Amino acid sequence: MNSDELFKTVEAKANKFNIYCLMLIMLLGLVVVSLNDMNIFSLNKPLVRTSMLLLMAFSAVPCIIWIINDIILKKEISILLKSYFKIIIIISSFISIMMLCVALSFHATLLLVIPTLLAAQYKKNNKTFVIGMIASLVLTVVSVYGSFLFGVYDANLLKPLSKEEATIFSNRVDILKSERAFSVFFHYALPRMLGIVAIDFIGFSITRRTSDMLDTQIVLSNQIKDEILAKTRMQNGVIEHLADIIESRDLETGEHIKRTKMYVTILVNKMKDSDRYKNILNPNMCEYIINAAPLHDIGKIAVSDLILCKPGRLTDEEFEKMKLHTIRGGEIVNNILNELGSEEFLKVAYEIAISHHEKWNGTGYPYGLKEEEIPLPGRIMAIADVFDALVAERVYKKPIPIDEAITIIIKDSGTHFDPNLIDIFKEVTDEFKETALSDL
Repeated sequence: MNSDELFKTVEAKANKFNIYCLMLIMLLGLVVVSLNDMNIFSLNKPLVRTSMLLLMAFSAVPCIIWIINDIILKKEISILLKSYFKIIIIISSFISIMMLCVALSFHATLLLVIPTLLAAQYKKNNKTFVIGMIASLVLTVVSVYGSFLFGVYDANLLKPLSKEEATIFSNRVDILKSERAFSVFFHYALPRMLGIVAIDFIGFSITRRTSDMLDTQIVLSNQIKDEILAKTRMQNGVIEHLADIIESRDLETGEHIKRTKMYVTILVNKMKDSDRYKNILNPNMCEYIINAAPLHDIGKIAVSDLILCKPGRLTDEEFEKMKLHTIRGGEIVNNILNELGSEEFLKVAYEIAISHHEKWNGTGYPYGLKEEEIPLPGRIMAIADVFDALVAERVYKKPIPIDEAITIIIKDSGTHFDPNLIDIFKEVTDEFKETALSDL
């Protein structure tokens, strides 16, 4: 996922969160109407009902668009990913909170921080945030003076008018024309404006800090990704060169390396879809096993040409020396690739090199491991290695027919090979046969 896609995902989550906030605002509007109808609030009932109806209508707009697009129609591209959708959300939230201020007057002015805080969640939101804060401050002043002129009686706000005097609109206007207008601003409007600025600034700072941290993480992630890719290319280059070294000594072994990698690929791709192995063979592990397969015979570099290229069967003494290629292979993997590959890849490559001649019944070499003591990569490699050894021509033997080789492999289930892997092998024999015919 690149940075643009990541930011789109983050903003989509912000859009969804803001939709839930609008749903809560709708619920708040319903609560205000209910409490006022029960005379818990002593507000103008027609005014409250009208303003709360408008609040719920405007809050519902983004929610309805999201429900229709994403839940009912299930469109391929979510509305949450559209850049214009956040504008709809912010405008809806401002109008909704303004309706709340109309109903509750200056007592609800701190709620004007909500639209600006919703806007603060989006990246590159400076302009939206500033516009939102200015609108909040203007609406705060409007709410306070609107309450002074039209709201319910408040002894502090309307002093020195008595409750009876405040019922006459002209009295309120006359008081507002005096220095009382400045007193109302400094004692009621300004403190609320400062509170809104403080809350919005803190919220904006937190979201900006989070956004900056995300930017830094993306930069670092890209650097790490580049380093991993460079290391992987170097690792694969070393593997190819090591395989070339083996091939330069023994052409058959070199071709064997290429074919066995194909067989391992077939087995692994089939195994990863089975219930037994799908949790083990994640994409990384599959890649490690396939890429490490060419290293299974790397230890033959340490085997004498007299033994490696002998045109006939080996003596017992020669065979014992040949067996050492598994141990030498593990040592080479550790020594040469230690600084190039990840720990997981090195572990897989080591297991393949050292255990691909172990047998399920414990009669293999170099350590006589049995059953699941043998690492899974080694058990997979064993099938590919033996199959190719059977169907390919060697200096000391003629190839046997492919169908006969398949029969031998299946027959050795539970003795030489892991029975569970042989069940997988049975499902891909046609692919093995096709690969063998194309390369022999």
